[in-house]
Amino acid sequence: MEQNYTKEKKGLTGYPHIDKMWEKYYDPKFLAKPLPHDTLYGYLKSQTKGFDDYVAFDYFGNKIPYGALHENIKTAAKVMQSVGVGYDDKVMSLVANIPEAAYLMYGTSLIGGISDYVDPRPDSVDINISAQKLLLLAKNEKIKTIVALDQCYLGMIKKIENELKELGVENIILLSAKDSLQLSSEAIKNMSKEEVGAMQQKMLKMQKMADMLNAARKNSPLNILDYSDLVRDTYFVDLKDVPYTPGKIDVITHTSGTTSPIPKPIPLSNDNLNMYVHQTYGANMNMGEKDKGLHILPYFAAFGLVNVLHAGLCRGWELIEVPEFSPAELGKLIVKNNAQIIIGPPTWFLNMMQDPVLKNADLSYLKMLTYGGDSMECEDEERINEFLKNHNSSIKVTKGHGMSEVCGCATYATLDYNDLGIMGIPMPKTIYAVVNPETKELLRFGENDEYLEGELIISSPSITSGVVEGKVIVPHQKYDGLDFIFTKDIARMDRNGKLTFLSRLDRSFTRYDGFKVKPYEIENLLKQDARIKTCIVSPYLDAEKYGNMIKVTIVLEDGIELSKDDEVEFVKDIINNYFVSNANVSSRQIPNKFVFKDKLPISVNGKVDFNAVANESLTGDEVTVLFAETNLSVGDIEIRRANDSMVLKREK
Repeated sequence: MEQNYTKEKKGLTGYPHIDKMWEKYYDPKFLAKPLPHDTLYGYLKSQTKGFDDYVAFDYFGNKIPYGALHENIKTAAKVMQSVGVGYDDKVMSLVANIPEAAYLMYGTSLIGGISDYVDPRPDSVDINISAQKLLLLAKNEKIKTIVALDQCYLGMIKKIENELKELGVENIILLSAKDSLQLSSEAIKNMSKEEVGAMQQKMLKMQKMADMLNAARKNSPLNILDYSDLVRDTYFVDLKDVPYTPGKIDVITHTSGTTSPIPKPIPLSNDNLNMYVHQTYGANMNMGEKDKGLHILPYFAAFGLVNVLHAGLCRGWELIEVPEFSPAELGKLIVKNNAQIIIGPPTWFLNMMQDPVLKNADLSYLKMLTYGGDSMECEDEERINEFLKNHNSSIKVTKGHGMSEVCGCATYATLDYNDLGIMGIPMPKTIYAVVNPETKELLRFGENDEYLEGELIISSPSITSGVVEGKVIVPHQKYDGLDFIFTKDIARMDRNGKLTFLSRLDRSFTRYDGFKVKPYEIENLLKQDARIKTCIVSPYLDAEKYGNMIKVTIVLEDGIELSKDDEVEFVKDIINNYFVSNANVSSRQIPNKFVFKDKLPISVNGKVDFNAVANESLTGDEVTVLFAETNLSVGDIEIRRANDSMVLKREK
């Protein structure tokens, strides 16, 4: 039900961080509520009191109630305690969205440990380079214990076992996607023949995986332990949980698109996570107990860990666990599960409109479709809203702005502050201000100003401390006694506090899958090649993925001329030398389109016209780089123009 809190403030200063104009949209009673001060698990337990019979997880038809969730968390805490995890010990976690991952996150927190989440899929086409990146991360973040999917152990960890042993790693705890896969006869009965066949193939692959594991672990210098076996051995373990400590770091997520060989770590405390959830109660979000939410976004990203998992469980959702995902499967997942809450990047929802599964679907059960991580054109937002209306849904797509450093979401757009094209208003306990992008001086509303335009900065109890192993990863700056972080987002704020995204200071953009692409990183990499005079990295819209992919426009040094065939060979050489064999880049930074030009367009002020390059239409004559991707795997690279192609095989 729509609520209206429109009490105007008097005596405005013109500074948003002082006036907080957006608070008029929130219930004053909520704004006056005391903030939570509790451990991660303590807060979950208090918010789900009386929910024991509600379903917490639906994992391929296996319904796991909240009562079992609490017991499984305590068991996971005993497991981690039994293998020697202590206070502030970091546990590297390469996990997918399976129930055991949640048990271990809360269980590790319960005994004072820190779950350090890493992208479980190979980050490079060369699996050996991915393994070396993992080793470097383990060294830098002082990892002593690793929790991993069995396939991650075989694919990456096995290759660096001796080096991990030298770092002091003793135990590798293996998770299997089949551990909670207890298909009931009712679940099987509701499956189509295709789904039953797919499940049989999945089980067959799992058995082959088990056979490979048995062979691989025989000569391991490490203790390779099965989580399911450790669970059985915890009966006599006396659990020693730790009390609440303000600001205690409980999890570490990682950002994408970084100049370092490894992703940037983002430490998040119990208060960070709990304060985000607390704000959702006052932010007029259309969610409640027993709502079915798709859990697709991963653990290593705050968007998935905090905004979906922790918030979803604390709010009493039934989380539908999706361990491996392709955007083409979204419609099927929605219809099969009658999913009510879907949170993800805008490409998912643009894809929905073309999904044949949803063509005649009744979507009246949808409650909340929210996108973040990238902006969306007003026309596309209108199209999605019309699509929802035509499929019997009463909702409109909602959205927000945020970053990993603030637990994912920091603004939200709904009700009468959900205008087309805006990112909403700051969350109830979050403060935004606007600064001059160059001088970093605070901007204020003048008497006749309708809006401010500049770089957004954020202050919130959900902001990371930004310090890992004594190093400042995320710098803070104080304004009027408040801690702020810089976003590098150029935006417009109106007098109501509504925010509209305009651009990024560093020209960065988001791929269709949520990966942040920073053009200067790839440009600097390519400019190392003596044949390249200059280059520009920009996004292009991939029609099949309904989202951005990477295009690079190259100008060669004077005197170098290439035939069409030579261009393909040139790209093959570039991919091999600067991406496949380079431990400092991710496979998701590989450009997908290569355009060769004699010169770049110049703006009226004599500088390269980046917008003109980005807006140039594709002709079909570009050299194209393709490889299959899911959230857990990377395929071989194919480089082609028209019908010609050459394939770069990656090591299995």
